[in-house]
Amino acid sequence: MLPLGALLEQVPTTALFKEAHFEVVRIVLLAGKRLPAHAVDGPITVQCLEGEVAFGMRHEHRLLRTLDLIYLAAGTTHEFTAITNASLLVTVVLLSPTDASAVAGERRKHHDDDLTMKQTEDK
Repeated sequence: MLPLGALLEQVPTTALFKEAHFEVVRIVLLAGKRLPAHAVDGPITVQCLEGEVAFGMRHEHRLLRTLDLIYLAAGTTHEFTAITNASLLVTVVLLSPTDASAVAGERRKHHDDDLTMKQTEDK
């Protein structure tokens, strides 16, 4: 996955893959924009593809820079605020409702709940 570079401001957050137990999302955050605190049912990884993003989890805060990679256990509440224009590659393991209940206790928001899948046309 390459950085968007000059195109970053023109590309929306996009669900790249979504299957029954796995999803991959490119999240685009323009400088100053925030992804509010939330948690997801399964474990996730977040890789900063470009830019700088302030990451918060519980009482911990850190700066994610290009190529930084973090792992979060299922149900971990987290948030992001873009310091500069940035894109993140997020992978999520989607647990079954039974597994999710055991881990999280309730339904949590998936990163792409408000997104539509981007379809590529065959040429």
